[in-house]
Amino acid sequence: MNTRNRITLTVAAGLFALTACSQATPTAENVQVRLVDAQQTTTATETATPTTSPTPTVDTAAEQAAAAADAAKAEADAKAEADAAAKAAAAKAAAEAKARAVAAAKAKATAEAKAKADAKAKAAAKARAAAKAKADAAARQAAAAAQLADVYYANCSAVRAAGADPIYAGEPGYSRKLDRDGDGIACE
Repeated sequence: MNTRNRITLTVAAGLFALTACSQATPTAENVQVRLVDAQQTTTATETATPTTSPTPTVDTAAEQAAAAADAAKAEADAKAEADAAAKAAAAKAAAEAKARAVAAAKAKATAEAKAKADAKAKAAAKARAAAKAKADAAARQAAAAAQLADVYYANCSAVRAAGADPIYAGEPGYSRKLDRDGDGIACE
């Protein structure tokens, strides 16, 4: 075999090996290339005999499909998990917002009840103060009336000395004996 045939054979074997590589991962088992020495004469079949089995290619395709399916399933699971987490976060935020609204409503109701109770207590205190003032005024009037009812003058000189002259009928200290003409005015 001449040099030209050896080079052609070597290139053909290399292309065949590359073709086999694109179908399956080349290993020492499925690609065998034997370099030809310039001294030896060999045939084309002896120089390069790549052996590729269709089974590893099918297995590799099946493995790739299974890996792709696993990756798709993992991605779907991750997305479902993320969606569930987002839903849970939204539900938690809604529950917290509802709790804040309930607490605000309760605080408002408490404040309104307190304001109403304070207003009621203030009105009651004002009513008690008014009743006390009225009772005090009545007591003072009764004491003054009692004091005036007890007034007695022995004669008109005593009335003039007290500065209470003339005394009209119905006033404290009026007496018929001090009214000589009976016209209702004593010590005129």
